[in-house]
Amino acid sequence: MKQYAVIHAVAGLFEGYSDTTCEFFPKRELAEKHINQLQREYTKDEMCVNLDGGYDDGIYVTMTREYEDYHACVPESCDHDDWVCDNGDDVSVEVFRIIELDMSNRSDSTESCWLTWNQIEVDQAWDYTPLCMSLVARVSSDINDGVSGESRKTFDPWVVDQLNDFIQSVYYRNHAFIDIDDYSMHAFRIPKPSKECDECGYVDDAVASHYEECSKLDPQTQKQ
Repeated sequence: MKQYAVIHAVAGLFEGYSDTTCEFFPKRELAEKHINQLQREYTKDEMCVNLDGGYDDGIYVTMTREYEDYHACVPESCDHDDWVCDNGDDVSVEVFRIIELDMSNRSDSTESCWLTWNQIEVDQAWDYTPLCMSLVARVSSDINDGVSGESRKTFDPWVVDQLNDFIQSVYYRNHAFIDIDDYSMHAFRIPKPSKECDECGYVDDAVASHYEECSKLDPQTQKQ
């Protein structure tokens, strides 16, 4: 069974990079519809000066309060990328991206699988969806084996606090975030596949108990 994750992120480390969100959909067309609705809202805002890209590689939205200057300069005197580079302090770049998740081999484990997002690279961090314990183990190892700087070693109290917060989030929340030096990653709990009631289309993990109630209803009563 496949699921489709819609990532909405600030690109790179622009202001608000810790606010990256992820929503999951059972069908790709629903994910695309969701993005299209959001895009329509963005295009109504005069601060939205550019919208480019595709669902799989990312749709990038450029926002700026200097929209009049942008339209005066692009493309007459410079291109989009040059203008953004020169006016970085007044620009926000957001990205929407669909990530397809094949959960057909998911076990019946009570542990959740996680989707990881590299905030700096603006891309899926890992090409697999780890369980809780695997996620915690790899992040701990990555931090401990940091490419440079003593601040990333796990005996640093600040790093220990960061890692503890991340672990707490993995086991008690649906979103975890770790941000230490150049290691900035979001993790999102992938919901377990839902089932659909044949009677009314109700979708929920507890569909079995719902179906018992639904099937007892008098069809004639339902039509009234």
